[in-house]
Formats: sequence, C-alpha cells, structure tokens
Amino acid sequence: MGSDPLDDWLGARWDDVPEHLRPAVVEHIFDVDLLTLSTYAAAKARYVLERIDPEMRSDFEDVAQDTLVELTATLPAERIRHWKALVLKKLQWQVLQDRRRRTADKRHPGQRVDYESTVLVLEDHAKSDADDRLADRTILRNALDSITRPEIAAVLRATFVIAADGSYADVQTTREVAEELGISQEKVKRLRAAGVKALRAALRAQLDAAAGDNEEES
Repeated sequence: MGSDPLDDWLGARWDDVPEHLRPAVVEHIFDVDLLTLSTYAAAKARYVLERIDPEMRSDFEDVAQDTLVELTATLPAERIRHWKALVLKKLQWQVLQDRRRRTADKRHPGQRVDYESTVLVLEDHAKSDADDRLADRTILRNALDSITRPEIAAVLRATFVIAADGSYADVQTTREVAEELGISQEKVKRLRAAGVKALRAALRAQLDAAAGDNEEES
C-alpha cells in the first residue's frame, strides 16, 4: 500500500504548501479541518487567558491566531493523534511567553528577565492536565530543596513564583528578591550566579527521574 501523497508535506514550511492544498494538508496532518482547529483555538485561548493572564482576556482571538501561525509555520513532521492537547499546550506556551515579555518590559525595558531560561526547562516538560501540573510544581520544589547552601537556596526560592495550581511559573527580578529578603541587589546577583548551574542540573535530574518512573509504570 502506497503512502498518501499529502504525506509529502509533513515537516514542510507553511509558505511552501500551495494555497489550494492547505486545507487538505491541515486536515491530513491534524485529522481536523482548519475551521474546527481555529474555532477550538479561539475558545481555549479565552479559557487559558482567564486562568493565566486575565488582564489580557480580551485578546483571545489574537492569541489564538498567533498560536495557529506558530503551530503551522513549520508543519509537524508526523501526523498528530491528539490535536486538542497540542493546541492547548501551544496556547499555554503563547500566553506564558506574551505575559513574560509584557512583565519584562515593565520591569526592565529592553532586557530579559533573569532566570527565564531555567523556568523554560520546566515548562518544556509541562503537560496540560491538573495532575501533571502538580507534578511539575513538585519537581521544581524538589529541585530547589536539593540546593544545600542556605543563602543560595533562599534566593532561588524567592526568585520563583508558582501559581497555586501549578499552572504557570513566573520569576521575580533582582530588585524584588532583594526587597523581599532584605539584602542588596549585588548579593542577590552573586548568589543567583552561584546557584543557577546547580538548579538547572537539579531540574534535569528531577525530570529524568520522573521520566524513568513513567517508563517503569508503562
């Protein structure tokens, strides 16, 4: 049995797909038509914004559009079995990124918020249901607990702000951590620099251990 000709567009750039083929390619890859995909993205964008970034809830249509553009800019390299879960994950990522950029602009115009890359290590492994969000929050806390030097541990714990349901993590700036702990910003910077490598290693160890446990259960 030969492969479907539409398989040729797996992993292709959206701009390379002939316009007349795009609806068929989307339905072939995602197992749903483009209108249904767009309608679901808009509905879930409203839900995700309400939960993560309610100040921007009125922008749900723009967020849905940005997410679909990101999702299809380079098409998946294989057919998607669970398109709803993928769209929801991409929406959460888009909202988190938009929220973080907006927060960073307010705190430090033109500068990246410290420790964002460490949070992303965790978010890369995050899933959409409540049990997995709780597990991810636990992983971060376990990683923080593994930092043995008290001053470094205190600064790292003050750096992270985790939603009560584990649905997102944010970071505090050097100034905010310094004010919370009653120490200088210079000391916060020094302790963060000393702790970031250890925390990233601890996060990866926790994630690898969790992945191993899942494989044993399966």
